[in-house]
Amino acid sequence: MSVIYPVVAAGSNRCEALKSFFGLTYEQMQEKNRTNFHEALNIDLITANGNIKFNLTTSKRIQRVISKAGTVVILIHGFMESSEGWMVHGVAPELLKRSDMKVFALDGRKIINLEYFRSSTYVRFIGELLGTFLGDVIKNGQDPSKIYIVGHSLGSHIAGVAGKKVRELTGQLLGRITALDPAGPCFSNVSASGRLNRTDAEYVDVIHSNAGMLGIKEPVGHKDFYPNGGSSQTGCYISICDHSRAWEYFAESISSPKNFPARKCENWTLFGQSACSKNEISYMGIESDTGSPGLYFLSTKSSSPYGMGSAGSG
Repeated sequence: MSVIYPVVAAGSNRCEALKSFFGLTYEQMQEKNRTNFHEALNIDLITANGNIKFNLTTSKRIQRVISKAGTVVILIHGFMESSEGWMVHGVAPELLKRSDMKVFALDGRKIINLEYFRSSTYVRFIGELLGTFLGDVIKNGQDPSKIYIVGHSLGSHIAGVAGKKVRELTGQLLGRITALDPAGPCFSNVSASGRLNRTDAEYVDVIHSNAGMLGIKEPVGHKDFYPNGGSSQTGCYISICDHSRAWEYFAESISSPKNFPARKCENWTLFGQSACSKNEISYMGIESDTGSPGLYFLSTKSSSPYGMGSAGSG
């Protein structure tokens, strides 16, 4: 992810200007028909014995598998990652311990790699393909409230676009999207049509761990959690570490769901002063639920296990 540092300071307006100059905006790539990557986009069924790969757009079997599943969890990796990368390897084994979930991972390694500007545009096309796929799954009988997408970085915005597409095609909303430090470069201060937004699922919760750098700073969910203030994480010294810490927190929350209570507050400064206006607590991670939307803050430890329990909520 380090290759996008020059983009961070550019801001989204300059990002769009640069993409326009190189012919890489969403509209330009539609016109040039340069987004025919259906064969390159796979979805894996994650099992204890390894991943079983299916093509997202051509495999009818995977549609049947998901249509008949109970709660479906789809993991979506970020830039220069894969369905067999660090994020999926960190989160999937914990989810597999739960008998109520069937776990999948979208694999866009051949698409969102190497060149960030192009990859940030591909996010919208990938999200639309995933949303079309899920729309068919829902039409085949799957309850949309049982579909749960967990995305990291660019994967968070893919999840958001997929949620929009599902709503367009079915008139229904996905059950939940958890966004793990949604990518910031080229996505801050832009229209919600091309990024994650709180309207993309019945419940959208966000963990910000490198806000303002590799991650988006503004709140985009029903509940936005800012551990350690949201910009830098204790024990990290580079942004890549901060950015990845969001999925590490989430992975820990699956086996220890009460580890991350967070306090609703207006900002990190007031949280540090124990001056939050509302005495409300919500859990960050898998245990997060609807009710009392807003900003939530907490402190964590510098190494695993990261959760501090009630001591972290001030």
